Amino acid sequence: MKEKIIDFSNGIFTYEQVRLRTEPEALYLRSEEGRTVKGSFIINSMDERRVKGVLYTELPGLRFQKTAFFGRASRIEYEYHPDDLMPGENCEAEILLVSNAGEYHIPVKAEYAIPEVREEEEIPLPKEEPSGQAVDQPCRMGGGRREEWKTKRELEKQTAELFQLLEQERRGAISEKRATEQYRALTGRLAALSPDLSFGPVLDAWVMLREDRREEAGWLLRKYEKTRFFQLRDSTVRAFFLYVKDLWKQNGEEEFPSLPQVQKLYQKQPDNWHLVLLLMKMDHRLMENTRMSYKLLERQFRAGARNRLIYQAGFELLKKDPALFSTLDPFTLQIFAWASAHGFLTPEMALMAAGQAGSVRRWSLLSMKLLKACYQTVPCRETVGAVCAAYIRGQRTDQEAFVWYQKGVELDARITNLYEYFMYALPDDYNRLLPRQVILYFDYHNTLTGKQKTAFYCNLVRYGGLEDPETEKLGRKLQEYLLEQLKGRRINEQLAWLYGRCLLTDTLDQESLYALADLLLIRKLICTDRRIRQVEVSYSQLKQVTTVPVSGGSALIPVYTPNARIVLLDEQGRRYEKTVSYDLKRLLIEPKFLQACIQKLTGHTGLNLYRLDGNGSHRLSGENVETALALLSSGELSMDYERQLKLEYLQYERKHRRLETLSEAFFIKDAEKLSGKEQGAYIEILILLSRDREAWDLLRRVQCHTVEPRILMKLILRLKEEETADRVELLPWIRELFRKGICTEWTVSVLAEFCEGSMDDLLAVWKAAEQFELVFPHLEEQLLGQALFTESRIEEVFPVFQSMDDRGGDPVLISAFLNYVSWLDFVKEEPVPEGLFDSLETHLIWEDHLARVADLSYLKQLSALLLLTDSQKRLVKRLLGQPWLERRRFSFLSSLASYAEDPLSMKDYMTVEYRCNPEHRVVLHYVLEYHGKKNFDYMTEQLYPVCGGVFTRAFILFYGERLTWFFTEEKPDGTEVSTACRTFENREEHPEGVGRYERLCRMQKSLDYRQERPLKRMMREYDALSEMVAEQFRKR
Repeated sequence: MKEKIIDFSNGIFTYEQVRLRTEPEALYLRSEEGRTVKGSFIINSMDERRVKGVLYTELPGLRFQKTAFFGRASRIEYEYHPDDLMPGENCEAEILLVSNAGEYHIPVKAEYAIPEVREEEEIPLPKEEPSGQAVDQPCRMGGGRREEWKTKRELEKQTAELFQLLEQERRGAISEKRATEQYRALTGRLAALSPDLSFGPVLDAWVMLREDRREEAGWLLRKYEKTRFFQLRDSTVRAFFLYVKDLWKQNGEEEFPSLPQVQKLYQKQPDNWHLVLLLMKMDHRLMENTRMSYKLLERQFRAGARNRLIYQAGFELLKKDPALFSTLDPFTLQIFAWASAHGFLTPEMALMAAGQAGSVRRWSLLSMKLLKACYQTVPCRETVGAVCAAYIRGQRTDQEAFVWYQKGVELDARITNLYEYFMYALPDDYNRLLPRQVILYFDYHNTLTGKQKTAFYCNLVRYGGLEDPETEKLGRKLQEYLLEQLKGRRINEQLAWLYGRCLLTDTLDQESLYALADLLLIRKLICTDRRIRQVEVSYSQLKQVTTVPVSGGSALIPVYTPNARIVLLDEQGRRYEKTVSYDLKRLLIEPKFLQACIQKLTGHTGLNLYRLDGNGSHRLSGENVETALALLSSGELSMDYERQLKLEYLQYERKHRRLETLSEAFFIKDAEKLSGKEQGAYIEILILLSRDREAWDLLRRVQCHTVEPRILMKLILRLKEEETADRVELLPWIRELFRKGICTEWTVSVLAEFCEGSMDDLLAVWKAAEQFELVFPHLEEQLLGQALFTESRIEEVFPVFQSMDDRGGDPVLISAFLNYVSWLDFVKEEPVPEGLFDSLETHLIWEDHLARVADLSYLKQLSALLLLTDSQKRLVKRLLGQPWLERRRFSFLSSLASYAEDPLSMKDYMTVEYRCNPEHRVVLHYVLEYHGKKNFDYMTEQLYPVCGGVFTRAFILFYGERLTWFFTEEKPDGTEVSTACRTFENREEHPEGVGRYERLCRMQKSLDYRQERPLKRMMREYDALSEMVAEQFRKR
């Protein structure tokens, strides 16, 4: 706003005001159940210019993320919460946009909607399908696998069978003869599956060598070498061929001439485990270096190789050199597992593996299988300890693990956390006293969780473990443990049994009694359906809704009254209240505990509700009135039940004639739940009773608008005198009363202090202040500034300007207003207030800084007057003498030529004018008809603005000459506008003028009328004057 006012004071204007539109044009705010509504709307400029402005709204609860906007398109985000609406109500308001495009109003309709609650029938939970049965589904019919795929899978199967035969032969599972027969059968199956198999002939030759058919094998190898060997790309087949070829060439000597070639193949493919096994078979030096061989096998394993031949070779190396075994890593684990599976595990190896069991970081079935095999091989404390350590590492607490933990305890295995996991895995049907070492261990170590401690103490109490003098101090620990669990509100069947057998109520403090009352009202809900995940418990008497997760098919829920609403929720959040069956079981049934809580405990809401409504509906009497008062003071009741209980108590007190002694606590504190009219009546009563603080608080909360205006004004004035509310809080109500016609000097001053809103509101406040003879300069400045910023309501604001001008206001604002109104008059030719030119005259006489358009507007106004005062004449003479005006020509200046210092120069011109947007292209089309020529040219000339949107062109027309013209205006979008054609003919005779223009006009008239004598006389006079002027110039 400030920038625009400064531009106006400097004479900078925009011909066409920017326009805007909003998307959407109206807002509908629907709040479901009082929830906050978030949204946005867009303010768009209608052209390429930017829109700037601010937002105002009086709708309570509507808040903008930002109240100012600037840009071609601005998104305004808002939040709305129905602060002043009751459920089911709605209201209408508007959002005011004060911008450089003007004032715009966006209609807003707000509604506090309550969704219709339809009582739908509860959909039963579908029947659960048994998890162990397979579901019959129709088979998917298709074309099946391709023959190529089947052949490939069969080849892989036969190859795996080949390796399995090799492994079985090497560990002695089958004889050499039997293995040779199976090799021959396998070779035949491979040849039948794929005759072109790359290693088929080599495998056939190898089997022939085992069958002692050396000549046939040699012929086959030579043929293969000549035809296919050099075309092979598979390094494994090449190495296998070289190996078989060396076998064929051997004559009782175990040497392999092709070893260097196989080594080169391995260097190219170091991750090929087939080559490693061939090298170990061919290179005797490698086999002698057991560590190198073991490292090669371990490298293949880490590269991803998994085959029994690798494990078998590794086991042979470990047997040869046990020092190779340093840790039970994954490779060694596979080797020992293979050995134990085939009965090769020796006691020494079993002890070695058990000793390294700690290096196994993760529990696995393979490691457990190996360690159990070690225990079966050597059943001792070390091996059972290794098994227990592995189970502990896997955090196993099932029945299988407990069997091993029990063995570890019996064999006194030295394993960390063995006794703890023994207790973790202790089954519920364990029906004897715990081992002595376990009892003594936990007598000195407090490392059990709550559940295991409960089982520990239950075992001791049931089977006489506390009677031993060595464990006597466990009785004191048991009491401490029970108090700790009680304060933590922990309970189950075992804890409930312990509470009933061992808890001493005489030593309980208030905190422990409070916890005990909670446990007395706990019920165990048992639901067999595994899909139920949560239980929700609510009461019509209480605010709180308790949600408890279901674990293991049960949940512990508080039950105070028979009408407790219990809802089950499944994994998808669906709710079941009637269709899913469940059982409720009371855990702690001890009348002595309940009696102790009733006698010693006060302020327990659940217990009080159980005493009041535990048997259903109640009726207040002398026995339970104290319980009702305790519930009312708890602050945990629902609003409906609290109002009901208050009403019952008021009736009880009325029956006993004690209403006068009622405390303030029994007045209605939630009056906002009343309807709108009831709220208004209640607030009026509070005001008349001078309970101003309560009335004001309630009025602010509910935003009630039905209070009688004059009574509300009394409240506002009293709050002002007491200074209990600031002006900002009172402003909405003062504004509402003002619009209803109720105001005072003080309320008007408050409205003037917070001068914001639409022009209508600001003008109404200014007029009211004028009636009270009050002056608010900041209000007048806001009115003028907002009128200039929005470029609207100029005539209505002009009295404000006159008041401010008479008092001597801000000179920048005054000059900006005068410049803008002058620009409207001179450039846009819009109607202006009547007193404008008087104000202009005053400021021009005092030579105040005004824009040139103000001078032109004032001169144009004076040009229409018949008579001017002396001061006006002097002012016109001064204004016309300005240098910038001498270079410009306007049509009205000829009327003021007589008051100028050089009047002749202004009378010689005829000026045509056109007004439009200065950014448009304006072209003048004219034809000038003058004497001495029969044919006239049609001329076009582009004009440029001389003052804002004013385009002018001056012509000198002598007597009898005629000008015909029209204008065309081309807009940026390409459209063109033309004016009507106009004609002007100069018939002014100038009989008394002595200037050159007047003399030439008289000479032209004499020539037209063929008056030769007057013409010659005027020509002689004109020549004489011309020679005199030339002589004077020569002398100078």
